[in-house]
Amino acid sequence: MEGQDDLFTQDKIESLLKKFPFQLLKIYPNSFRRAGALHYVLIRCPEGKRLAIVGEREKLVEDPFRGEIFSGRPGLKLCDLSLENTRCLMELFPFTRPVALRHVPFTFGTGDRLGNATPGHLKAVRKFEIRPVLAQQSVRENKQTGRTYPEVIADAAWGVFQEGYEEGYGADGDHLKSLEELGEALRAGVSMVTLDLSEVLDLGAFELSSEELDRAFDDVVDRGDQEVLFHLFLDKEFRFRGAQGPFSLGFDKETIKRNLLLYHRALDLTEAFRQSIDSWTNHRPLIDFEISIDETTFPTSPESHLFFVIQLQHRGIHFDSLAPRFVGEFQKGIDYIGDLHEFRVQFDRHAAVARDRGGYKLSIHSGSDKFSAFPIMGGHSEGLLHVKTAGTSWLEAVRLVALMAPSLYREMHEYALRVFEEASKLYHVTAEPGRIPRLQDLPDEKLPELLNQRDSRQLLHITYGFLLNARFPDGKDRFRRRFYEVLDRYEETYWDLLAVHMERHLDLLGARKKP
Repeated sequence: MEGQDDLFTQDKIESLLKKFPFQLLKIYPNSFRRAGALHYVLIRCPEGKRLAIVGEREKLVEDPFRGEIFSGRPGLKLCDLSLENTRCLMELFPFTRPVALRHVPFTFGTGDRLGNATPGHLKAVRKFEIRPVLAQQSVRENKQTGRTYPEVIADAAWGVFQEGYEEGYGADGDHLKSLEELGEALRAGVSMVTLDLSEVLDLGAFELSSEELDRAFDDVVDRGDQEVLFHLFLDKEFRFRGAQGPFSLGFDKETIKRNLLLYHRALDLTEAFRQSIDSWTNHRPLIDFEISIDETTFPTSPESHLFFVIQLQHRGIHFDSLAPRFVGEFQKGIDYIGDLHEFRVQFDRHAAVARDRGGYKLSIHSGSDKFSAFPIMGGHSEGLLHVKTAGTSWLEAVRLVALMAPSLYREMHEYALRVFEEASKLYHVTAEPGRIPRLQDLPDEKLPELLNQRDSRQLLHITYGFLLNARFPDGKDRFRRRFYEVLDRYEETYWDLLAVHMERHLDLLGARKKP
């Protein structure tokens, strides 16, 4: 890199590091950096990845990273990737710190559940004119993987440093449901928060009789607020121009009442979130704010989408992206299920509302592997889009195990079958274990093909927490250690698998490639 002296080349650094009393397994060449009189590079030892800092002993002592100093001319400091050292990394190399991405029209959430997928994600992402949200985890995901928000962000930061990616990335505290969870994510340093309103939506509002509806509405909204509400919506025609042609939306008293009851508690929680974010950031635009209304049993109509957004804007609540519940099914780890023509019509209308009402991004949750619907999303959103993936990177890790450690894969698959019924209570999936080919009928070389079969994909997708936390009766770990050993040993192959898979996503979404 420009500005490096003759000492700081990969060959000379490798020669130097071999003189010290530890085993050097690998140098990550894209991580070479110089700051002042010191040189920094990420390496791998038998114990895992370490930051190696090379320079004069006096400078190494002054350097804020915590680590073991080895004497020599030049000397060496070897540092683990602790949270304390992550903070030092972000101070010294600001490109490793997550940033808000509201100014970027097309963003892509990669959701690294395991902490080692970032290099593979970046291998794909840096080919396109988009920005990634590399750290994207929910509270539920962290509980299942045994990680914390600071650890999730640290893993992404070290991956960014390893790959020398300086274009900016986001960190999303995903599916937050309470102010307590919001505070946890903000303290960890996220640059984006996603409010999950599923627990405060009144899904029964559209099932009430006319008499029940009137009583419930009068109980919730006083007379003065009712007049304001009807003034905002009643007998008004809201006109839009979509790619499928112009259309208009309107409301009568009944639909106004039902939508108000559906969203009234959600609006209050959203306002509380917005106020907490503004207080935390001193009203500076440091945090991207996404709102999720997709965790419902029925699709969000364009009318309900419009109603909710007008109510948000009436309260002065700024947000950057919104996730409606789209028509059809967005199940975990498999392609879109539903009528693509109907999806095209409805998605086009949602996109037109988003463009007209402020230009926020439409967000696609459970966006992994929705290959048949991706061209519609990319084409009709006109680039204002955020897509969230997560489990698909876990599945590529399982594919790696099937390729490189078939006996371990067989154990994991059998265990997943045993816990499938319990795991399926946490997710809406339509997998049928009886449709999965029997392991005893498959030779080892056929095992990776199970990661292409719909039922086995969902089986392995939703059981990730059970697999990572599985233990033998005596309390010993069952899979986690061996699983990570395979990922570490064949990390380059894993990153290649991820890059190919993510590029397919981005190509079909119509992301513009860099020249």
